[in-house]
Amino acid sequence: MLFAGFSYFQWEQNKSLQEENTRVASQFKNLEENMKNQLEDVRNQFIVLNNPATRKYAVNGKKEGRELKAIAYVNPVKKLSYINVSNVPNLPENKCFQMWAEVNGELVNLGVIKQFDDKDKLLALPYAENAVGYITIEPEGGNTAPTVKNIVANIKY
Repeated sequence: MLFAGFSYFQWEQNKSLQEENTRVASQFKNLEENMKNQLEDVRNQFIVLNNPATRKYAVNGKKEGRELKAIAYVNPVKKLSYINVSNVPNLPENKCFQMWAEVNGELVNLGVIKQFDDKDKLLALPYAENAVGYITIEPEGGNTAPTVKNIVANIKY
């Protein structure tokens, strides 16, 4: 009876360790995938910033976002583009800046721009011939469609 109880305890413990091992292996795989993606993004940023074919566009805000400052980097050879938002002005608590890109006739939501601690961070922009990027002021949390009257900056690349 004692041996049966001990065997059951060992079996349960082994089962628990196997489940934990599976969880850790899954987390490790996710971490590895994230690191590969980040490395690829850094590699692309390096290519864009160091390539003589890269064009640099100064982006200045207007209206409520006149203090907004950014630089867009576009490389038509590698078909890569990035933006560095170096200054995001303060808005009321119920408002935020949101980025959009018009690529091949479709409007793509690029997300909400937050105040950046790292002024050297580059954000990827979708690349397309004759694309246009917009920065709008939207309700806190962002919007599903841009508020055209609230466009404070645009980037033609």
